[in-house]
Amino acid sequence: MKDGIIIGHYEGYKRGITSNHGDPANWFPKHGKSMDTFRTEVAKLLAASDPPKTDTPAAPGKLYRVQVGAFAVKANADAMLAKVKAAGFTDAFIRTE
Repeated sequence: MKDGIIIGHYEGYKRGITSNHGDPANWFPKHGKSMDTFRTEVAKLLAASDPPKTDTPAAPGKLYRVQVGAFAVKANADAMLAKVKAAGFTDAFIRTE
């Protein structure tokens, strides 16, 4: 996984960042799994869902737009706009058609 790690409660407890309760490591062996197989499966799923990235720029003056949603109720659109702006997208806006 690129940006994070997956740890069980026991692993976190050894690092001093979690309690040592309800650890999945106690459950996984009953099903032929381990934290390592779990981490591998999660990494595969995340890699499969990542869109391909490219460094090739668009043609000059060409923009690509991303729509977050379409709402029949303006209050719902306003709420989504607030979430998007809170996430740091300052150039977000509502457009009606």
